[in-house]
Amino acid sequence: MTSTQNEPAPLRQRLRRAAGALLVALSLGLPLAAASPAAGEETPTPSPTQTPQHAGVQLSLQPDGNGSYASGAPLTATLTLRNDATTGLGAGIVHLELGRSPLGDRGAVGAWLDGSGAAPALSPIGDVNTTVLDAEGNSRTQVVVPATDVGALAPGVYPLQARFEATPASADVPAPAPARSALVVAQGATATVITVVPITAAPSGSLLSAAELTALTAPAGALTAQLNGVAGTPAVLAVDPSIPAAIRVLGAGAPATATAWLARLEALPNERFALQFGDADTTAQAAAGMTVPLTVDDFDPFLNPTGKTPTTPAPTPTPTPTSTAAPGQGPVSSGAIAGARTDILWPRGQVTAAQVATMSHYGALGAGTVPILPSTSFTAGAKDAPVASRGTVGGTPVLVSDEAVSEALSSAAEQSDATARGGALTEANAMLWFDAPGSTVLAGLSRADARSEEGLSSAATAFSGGQDGRLDRVLSTAPADLTVSTESAEDRAAAVSALNEDADHLAQFATILDRPADLTVRERISIMRLLGVGVHTTPDDFAAALDTHRKATRTTMAAVGIQPSNPILISPKVDVPVWVRNDLPYPVRVTLNVSSSDSRIDVPATTKVEAQPSSTSRVRLPLESHVANTELTLTMTLTSPTGVAIGPAQSARLTIRAEWETIGLIVFGSLGVLLIGAGIVRTIRRRKAAAAKHAAEGMEGSAEAEEEPGSSRDEASDPVDETQTQTLAEGNAGSSPADRETDE
Repeated sequence: MTSTQNEPAPLRQRLRRAAGALLVALSLGLPLAAASPAAGEETPTPSPTQTPQHAGVQLSLQPDGNGSYASGAPLTATLTLRNDATTGLGAGIVHLELGRSPLGDRGAVGAWLDGSGAAPALSPIGDVNTTVLDAEGNSRTQVVVPATDVGALAPGVYPLQARFEATPASADVPAPAPARSALVVAQGATATVITVVPITAAPSGSLLSAAELTALTAPAGALTAQLNGVAGTPAVLAVDPSIPAAIRVLGAGAPATATAWLARLEALPNERFALQFGDADTTAQAAAGMTVPLTVDDFDPFLNPTGKTPTTPAPTPTPTPTSTAAPGQGPVSSGAIAGARTDILWPRGQVTAAQVATMSHYGALGAGTVPILPSTSFTAGAKDAPVASRGTVGGTPVLVSDEAVSEALSSAAEQSDATARGGALTEANAMLWFDAPGSTVLAGLSRADARSEEGLSSAATAFSGGQDGRLDRVLSTAPADLTVSTESAEDRAAAVSALNEDADHLAQFATILDRPADLTVRERISIMRLLGVGVHTTPDDFAAALDTHRKATRTTMAAVGIQPSNPILISPKVDVPVWVRNDLPYPVRVTLNVSSSDSRIDVPATTKVEAQPSSTSRVRLPLESHVANTELTLTMTLTSPTGVAIGPAQSARLTIRAEWETIGLIVFGSLGVLLIGAGIVRTIRRRKAAAAKHAAEGMEGSAEAEEEPGSSRDEASDPVDETQTQTLAEGNAGSSPADRETDE
């Protein structure tokens, strides 16, 4: 029996597909074995060439029940053709083929599904006729293979394949690659899976900002999708405490969607435990010899960014019944999660037995903890072999996540496409077959900021067996004695030691602040995010991130310093300018220490300086010289209020020329006297010249008057008076008032 369901398409395509579906249904109306006269004969397996997902034409085969099959029953599967190419796919025949021998181990299963290994011999179990598939179209066909054609199968994992063959009329059309799948024949009670889902989000800074939280907790946000995916499932949640911390420190400024998201998280009935802050890796810390892990317990720099105590204390909000407050933190804790376990760690898998023992005391105040480690960390997990979910390493308890199952479920959780998701779940089922029947398997999904709601829900419920997801189910089982096969990640251990050393130096430097936590808390968070389990997964990537972080730390510690100068002083008493640079966004308090190379120079040994944020402050340094001429060097350093040296020492070479002041006064005084004297001489000479000129002009006028005919006797009777009067008048008319006053 066969039925066909097509995806929405234009009307012309729908008509074609409807006709094709009818032909497929008719062709499958008889037993599929009848369509293949070679049924039961082995046919060679085609080359395992893989077609990239959603590129060109893709063929997929998905058995029902994620591949689970009961021997003696009909085989039901979904055959999907997807054409993302720009040209149509011609009609053809899909050959269904099944291996008669089960795959030997997980390595063989993985090699078969990804096409990396030699393919086993396959036998045909039926054919399906397909019709023309238009460009950008897809078709989905439900296929039923009678039990007699499948044959009797012993328990195991069998290779299953669908192979497309074009008809002669369309042989020139590119055919899709064969679709590989598997049949899983159970061997009794199947194993059940407890799925651990990490809830994480990477911010651009120390904590998620309001804008980032708005995007993440929006209806289509990544954090919303994660909660939607785990809601109603038995998944165990591993929550990064930095997420609730980021929401709580914003207080009333937190987005409403983020506040609602946190309330919803704490209201879920799922079992949960807290990851390290920022999902930091505890194995690296244990490898560095740290007996106490890194923590973040001071959020005052985020709650009160200005560092100033408000005159009127803000009212303390009443915590919700599900809120957990840490001592001394009030309602805003360090990121505590209501109902979360504190005895579980989930680090990387590169670990030694000694480090496992160290991590067993990483709980609060040295309390006991149990790490979840991948099965590949142990000798028993070589070649993806299954390992008991609970074990001991040198007497230290551990939980073991099945790496092969975890990888398959992680792939399924990321898939929004049902076909791709089904393939990943089938792989997980095939890997799960190799675990002990009826056992409880622990699977940890990979760290991922974005997952599909449907994929996450399917991954958490597909193999849960309807049971609750409680870690006590695993912790209560008998442990297996395990031997660690991995080596310590020495590069990360050395990095942690270097980062802690840098953090200690920064803590000393931070004493220049009124609140050192403004620097130290952010540095601690930055270190823990650098060590995050889900980030910088390759050695090169981690080395680059480490180098960037350490350079940033050195830049911070070089943000405060002295700008040197070499002035020339011409006075025995003067204020020497010194510039203190502060590139930090916080005010700093430092002490300027000065020493002179010449004991005849008096200069203050210490000067208190308060430099404003992101500025350069001028400090006036009073200097008195007891010698007229000298050259000296002032050595200047900065120290914090606790005596920590800040920045490098600077030297200023000063040149004192005190006699230049007297010489300058004499020179300028002499110049002034000369200028005044020259002005007086020039004025006298100008006036004498003007008087002489006027007198000469008066005499010439008198002579002309005596020669003039017809002049009256009265005019000639007093020639001297007239000539003098005319001369004085003309002289007064051609001179300035000052000259006239002088002449008078």
